Amino acid sequence: MSEIHVTVNGEKRAFNVRPNDRLLDVLRREGYFSVKHGCETGECGACAVLLDGAPVSSCVMLAAQADGCEIV
Repeated sequence: MSEIHVTVNGEKRAFNVRPNDRLLDVLRREGYFSVKHGCETGECGACAVLLDGAPVSSCVMLAAQADGCEIV
């Protein structure tokens, strides 16, 4: 496991993640249930979050890639 540091909805947070953890799963595990499960292929947009101002599909992004970023 490794630790990532992110800002979620304006709050600085640190999460322990495994190398294969998806951002969607980590956010939901940490209580951010407004991020929804959808197609799990990145096509439907249900899991979309803003990562440093750009929309991304959290179901196909590794959580470790978000280290140092702002998530809304």
